[in-house]
Amino acid sequence: MKSTWSKLHKTLKIGIIIFILGTGPLLILLGLDALGLIDAGNAVGLGILAVLSFYPSIILIIIGSILTYRKIKKAKLS
Repeated sequence: MKSTWSKLHKTLKIGIIIFILGTGPLLILLGLDALGLIDAGNAVGLGILAVLSFYPSIILIIIGSILTYRKIKKAKLS
C-alpha cells in the first residue's frame, strides 16, 4: 500500500517543500516576535525570501493538485 506522500504528483511535492522552506522561517520569526521573545524589527531579509517563494509555490501547488487528481482518477479507472 502506497503512502499518501508517494501518491502525490512531483509538482505538488515541490510546491509544498518550497512553500514550507520559504515561509517557515518568517512565520517562526513573527511568532517569536509576537510572544515577545525576540525583537524582529521589520525582518526585511526573510520577508523578501517569503514573497519570492510564496507565489511560485502556490502556482506549483495548484498545478500539482490538478495533476495529482488526474493521476488518482486514471489509477481508479485502470
